[in-house]
Amino acid sequence: MRKRRINVFIIAISSLIFCTNVYAASFEKYAPKLLKFEGIGYGIHKPIWGDKDFTKSEALNIHRKHYWDRYHGDLFKSQEVAEVLIDHLINAGPGKNRENIKAFEAIIGVKQDGELSISDVERANSFYFPEQIVNPYVKYRVLYYKTRSNAAENPGWIVRAKAFLMANSFGTIVLKDVSLPDSITRQFRHVRL
Repeated sequence: MRKRRINVFIIAISSLIFCTNVYAASFEKYAPKLLKFEGIGYGIHKPIWGDKDFTKSEALNIHRKHYWDRYHGDLFKSQEVAEVLIDHLINAGPGKNRENIKAFEAIIGVKQDGELSISDVERANSFYFPEQIVNPYVKYRVLYYKTRSNAAENPGWIVRAKAFLMANSFGTIVLKDVSLPDSITRQFRHVRL
């Protein structure tokens, strides 16, 4: 009987260890996609990070520390939600007056203060379907990029944003059919998709 209790205890402990962060987003899962998008130079802009050639490891450490960790990437339950937000912050920054974070906050229905808090992440985690956040944020990203003065010179921005689209329950997605909060819709009413 004692041997059976020990075996059950060991199985229970190993199950707990195995299940830790099973439903958490991971920088390691995102890194290959990030490197594919960033290409040569790994997305590290020398005027910001210093005038030197960065190794892949150094670049990934910068992306992890200054973006993934700073914006609570590991606390998101959905890999897709963490990636769509943090990828935009890597590519475009938080934006003037932190508009890129405020747009995310508007989509998840929290106070738009431009400071992504742990409670904001918890609110995002409460969504049952990640595409309810991901697809509106992709649409926001596309609209945002279309308003940049150098958008024509950088068509890859929109391709990159659309790479995060998720199919809906019908297996399709049309960006024009994705709804945005009124504040974002008004901001981009002059932009055509």
